[in-house]
Amino acid sequence: MAKRNRAPGWTLILVPPRPGARTREVTVSTRSLLSVGSVAFLLVAGAATYTGETTNLAASTADRLAESQRTVVGLLDSVQYLGALATRAAKLPPKDMIMPVAGYITSGFNSSRLHPILDIFRAHKGVDLAAEAGTRIVAPAAGRVKSVGWRFGYGLTVEIQHTGDVVTLYAHCQKAFVHVGDAVSTGQAIAAVGSSGLATGPHVHFEVINHGNSVDPIKFLAASRDSMAQARALYGVPSKPRGSAGAVAGGSNDGGSLDSPHR
Repeated sequence: MAKRNRAPGWTLILVPPRPGARTREVTVSTRSLLSVGSVAFLLVAGAATYTGETTNLAASTADRLAESQRTVVGLLDSVQYLGALATRAAKLPPKDMIMPVAGYITSGFNSSRLHPILDIFRAHKGVDLAAEAGTRIVAPAAGRVKSVGWRFGYGLTVEIQHTGDVVTLYAHCQKAFVHVGDAVSTGQAIAAVGSSGLATGPHVHFEVINHGNSVDPIKFLAASRDSMAQARALYGVPSKPRGSAGAVAGGSNDGGSLDSPHR
């Protein structure tokens, strides 16, 4: 009987641990070894490729995360900066203020003026704007009504609290359209021109109190419309020195004419 030719390969002799037991031979062909080796190589190569791609993916994800964190930090910085500007803006006086009534100035801001009724010299802490009785008095800027009531000499008076510790006052009113605590917007009617209190004719006595000090309303309103000055104040840039302001059309610093019928 002819012997079967074995394929070239490797023969392993297995010796059992028990004495006298029969040994066994296991033949592994070269083809099988090549197949197993190829599979092992493919597995190792695949694992290496997967590991490399995973590493690249992890690195890419880390880069994107770092970029996102930088973006978030930048946005937080912007929000904080805008919040700081908003806080600073709330401490600034109103901007682009308007006149409270369509009238003409009969008596200006002055440290000493002859009172037309009391006939004594005393400070005139605002300006008198003559207008027909019943003419609407409007808020020169947004704010909240601080007080409404009768005052000796001033008659029916309305006060409005604005940003930047600025208060505006309107005296000799005929009637008021607002109440204490009301929020008002620029141009909103707050009262009507009258002649209550010590007055010789219908007009509104208009005052501006800035940080507790009475200032010239005409100059203050003019300064509020200076956009460059507002921007410098908002961003904390020191104001540039300015020359002396000229006379305001329609008014003066001499207290107005002493024979004016609306004082």
